[in-house]
Amino acid sequence: MKLWDYAVAVYALDGVQQRLLALQDRHGADVNVILWCLWCGREGIIMADKDVPQILASVNALTEQAVRPLRQVRRYLTSCREVSSADEIASLRKDVLALELRAEKLVLNALEEKTPVQRADTTTNPSMEQRAAHLFMLAAQHMDIAPGIDDENTTGSDGTLFRTILTLAKDHGP
Repeated sequence: MKLWDYAVAVYALDGVQQRLLALQDRHGADVNVILWCLWCGREGIIMADKDVPQILASVNALTEQAVRPLRQVRRYLTSCREVSSADEIASLRKDVLALELRAEKLVLNALEEKTPVQRADTTTNPSMEQRAAHLFMLAAQHMDIAPGIDDENTTGSDGTLFRTILTLAKDHGP
């Protein structure tokens, strides 16, 4: 399954969006990177730990110069009260959202292109959950967040949020 298609399907699962946005807003995580970690786990993709920072670095500029600024504009427009025409603001916000999604699709397509095609033998290699969690820990270092992946008892911790998303994706995702 293509990464974009997987990401859209998982993001639409009940409870996933709110948890992904909590990881993004409270912990500084990149939603696209988290979805990539989940997809790699699902697809059985294996790679050297040293490859992860290189893969993620390949989309840094696009994320920093396109995705995040578009998100910032969209969020501003959500609360904009400086213009009298709410309909015009809503229309502009919709246009910006479409651009933001196009930029995110470019990021996910680039991540997929850079990801090795080597697949694990799922009968002898780590599970989807183990592969995705390991990638998340490596990615968290790249995103400068400390992943309390083993901190199961702290509600709202990045580790708890990630594990919940992982469970939802595994149990209800594509």
